[in-house]
Amino acid sequence: MISYDEALKIIRAAAGKATATTCALAKAQGRVLATPIIANANLPAFDNSAMDGFAMRANGFAGEIRLSVEQSIAAGDTPTASAATGAVEIMTGAPVPAWCETVVPVENVRVGPQAGTITVDGPIAINRHIRRAGEDVAVGDPLLDVGHQISAEDMMMLAALGVDRVPVLAQPKIAVISTGAELVDDANVPLAPGQIRNSNQPFLVAALQNWSVTVVAMPGHPDEEKAFNLTLQQAMDDGAKLIISTGAVSMGKRDFVPAALEAIGATLLFHKCQIRPGKPILIAKLPNGALFFGLPGNPMSAVVGLRFFVVPVLREILKLGKEPVQKAKLVGRFSKHHQLRMFAKAKQINDDGVLRVEVLSG
Repeated sequence: MISYDEALKIIRAAAGKATATTCALAKAQGRVLATPIIANANLPAFDNSAMDGFAMRANGFAGEIRLSVEQSIAAGDTPTASAATGAVEIMTGAPVPAWCETVVPVENVRVGPQAGTITVDGPIAINRHIRRAGEDVAVGDPLLDVGHQISAEDMMMLAALGVDRVPVLAQPKIAVISTGAELVDDANVPLAPGQIRNSNQPFLVAALQNWSVTVVAMPGHPDEEKAFNLTLQQAMDDGAKLIISTGAVSMGKRDFVPAALEAIGATLLFHKCQIRPGKPILIAKLPNGALFFGLPGNPMSAVVGLRFFVVPVLREILKLGKEPVQKAKLVGRFSKHHQLRMFAKAKQINDDGVLRVEVLSG
């Protein structure tokens, strides 16, 4: 029986890497970048007004300043006035003429007594209410790195830059199998004596959908070696790179998964790990190269198997790097078997900036 640290080394080494592909920007949320993204344009693309108002030159005169209005510019218009004096009426987002040095908000401007004129109280400060070209993103700026998971905010930036397709990692297919004739899927079917609801498979499928993967819930609940291997073969034929099963991995008479894997020529990487819960966990390499995770059927063991064995492999495959570790002060006492890595249910507490953890009962 190996330690948890040894187990992590083994499964990370067996994980492989996802291949690179591209996808349309509209479908990129949650996908993982395969190559860095460098800015190919400026954001903003041009100097533009941050306010509705009047663009003009700066002026140090401390008093009333009267200016003629040369042009009115809305968002999408092209400036045509080239005069170096006067003012330009301008709307939010509209391009600022090159000769203008500042924007005065409309509420700080008075319409002059003569048509086409305004008055402003000086001095008029330079560089007010103008969003300069490239001040958010400049051409050549590194924006997103390999392994970054694309968010809605990233998509906004990429759309603004005119990016149509995004270099991403292919989404590995994961098949989830629940073993056990006692399992019932249909919530409307009354349970017979000894039957239980299938909760592991819905949990695993839902949790995996938070990752850049494709998840398939395999039908049926095989309860013996032949039926299990038929389901396993179907998952392999469908292109699953990771296959997760729950149940039938311990040492009982009906724990058929180890024998089933041996029968198809799978390579056992390890069986049992010095952890609690989830000690009977089994990891194997299938004949087609897919990685198999045999998780115990106990729901908490299935949770631990996903979180502390499958997730590190996904991070390896998707080039996300090792997960950062946080440390916290323990609230109360906690004792454990000295040879086992314990995964305990706990509550996290932020106590005025000091992170604390309270281990829960059960």
